[in-house]
Amino acid sequence: MHELHTITRLTNSHSKEGTGAHILYVFNEIDRYIGNAVSFIIEGLVKNEVVLFVDTVELMDRIKGELKSNGFTDNHLQNLIFADSAQSYFVGDQFDADRAGMLIELLRPYFEKNYQIRTWGQVPCMEHNFLLESLRTFEYNSDKFIALTGLISVCVYNGFTTPAYLQNELMKTHNYFMTDSEYCLSPLYNRENFKSPSSEELERLRRLEKQNSELRNRNDQLTVENQLIVQNEQKVRTIMDQMPIPVIIRRKSSILFMNREAQKQFSIADPNVVEELRHFFEKYDRDAGVSANRKLQQHPCIINNGKKIYYLVQSIEMIFEGETAVLYSFVDITHEKENENLIIRSEKLNVAGELAAGIAHELRNPLTAIKGFFTMLKKTDERKEMYYRIIEEELSRIEQIASELLTLAKPHSDNRTTHNLIQIIDEVKILLTPQANMENIEIFVQSNSEELYISCEDSKIKQVFINLIKNAIDAMKNGGHIILEIKEVSDTIQVLVIDQGSGIPAEIINKIGEPFYTTKEKGTGIGLMVCFQIIESHDGTIQLDSKVGIGTTFTITLPALG
Repeated sequence: MHELHTITRLTNSHSKEGTGAHILYVFNEIDRYIGNAVSFIIEGLVKNEVVLFVDTVELMDRIKGELKSNGFTDNHLQNLIFADSAQSYFVGDQFDADRAGMLIELLRPYFEKNYQIRTWGQVPCMEHNFLLESLRTFEYNSDKFIALTGLISVCVYNGFTTPAYLQNELMKTHNYFMTDSEYCLSPLYNRENFKSPSSEELERLRRLEKQNSELRNRNDQLTVENQLIVQNEQKVRTIMDQMPIPVIIRRKSSILFMNREAQKQFSIADPNVVEELRHFFEKYDRDAGVSANRKLQQHPCIINNGKKIYYLVQSIEMIFEGETAVLYSFVDITHEKENENLIIRSEKLNVAGELAAGIAHELRNPLTAIKGFFTMLKKTDERKEMYYRIIEEELSRIEQIASELLTLAKPHSDNRTTHNLIQIIDEVKILLTPQANMENIEIFVQSNSEELYISCEDSKIKQVFINLIKNAIDAMKNGGHIILEIKEVSDTIQVLVIDQGSGIPAEIINKIGEPFYTTKEKGTGIGLMVCFQIIESHDGTIQLDSKVGIGTTFTITLPALG
């Protein structure tokens, strides 16, 4: 058994009263509205009543379709009178009480023949073209007429477009209030409302209408302003999304927006990077708190995203999604940092070179004399052989230092020729294999090519690999393998010198290659510095990767000849 529609339950309840029913129906769901309308019409037609139905043409067509699906033919619908709501209630775009009152003329012939009559009328959307005073007058006259004739009349308003203040006024002139699923006696209905509105009441209605009009205008203005804000914000998003630098918008601890470049550079899907950003912003906020200018900050940060990148960060407060937020722009200054480090290294090398030249010249002259006298002394006294050997070793060491210092101080020449790097490294391997074998170390050369050519001073490139391999041998106290891996990478040649030594602690890696810095007990700190200087003078680079207890890898990159 189907549940009765709300209107049917209401009319069945009211039939016991034997008086007219003026029903205010505020609907929200169109399907329930049609169900109530069809039920109201069927009930009237079954009782042989005349039904006046005022609505839009579109809804009336749907309702006629529902009636025919319930078995009603055109002949059955002869007592159904249809009127277009727009033409029945409005003149132009304004509600007209006189025009609405003319609907009574459609019913007059049926009243004269003593027909029972019921009416249903939906007043179209009138949020912007409705006069409260005119409506109140119309409903007052309708309520008086309904009470006089005893008919059932349903006045329908759309709940989405009828403001609450208007619904309150309408309940004063309707004795029933109904929604899609419920009904009740109107809590504001009073027989005193049958009286024609006084001048004070009309003035109150005018003020109410004026206030509502002002609120509507203000609401329209805010709607337009909000649309402009949304449009402008969308434009800003589009512009920021196309910017070639990372941009992040943040409010407190929440990231509200990241442009494509930020997502790309920070690999934001990686939770470790998100955590890194969180720590950065916490530090950034602390630094901003002590800054004199909090709206525009310049702040360097380091994001560990596979490799170390330096950013210059600018921040500025802005309104985003209606609230205060902070926009951060990130400018990659990694190359500037690298250039800065190169300048510092170059300055150190220049200073070291000047110092080395002075030291070398000061040492070499007396060394020549000492060594000459030492040779003479050695020939005259064979019993002091042990002392002579020690003196000779120490003098040779001083001579080595002087030679290295002179190498460092010697200006770079452009006497480069074409050489096969594979052959150079093979010659270095042959040279150092005996020393390596004494320490139980094997040297391996790995390459897919037999010939890889570079433009260089072969003696200096040999010196680089001699120094690196000697350092590797010194670091491998327990023997093992030294691997020289040679490969082409784009338009460069890379040589990896891989040892199985003790490794270098992370905190001192950055100092490797600085003048006079060494980790060896009898080292000078000059050998690696010379290596860096030679490779840089050949437009190449040296990179260092080391893990304590595992070993060290030096990666030398040099331009390849096509």
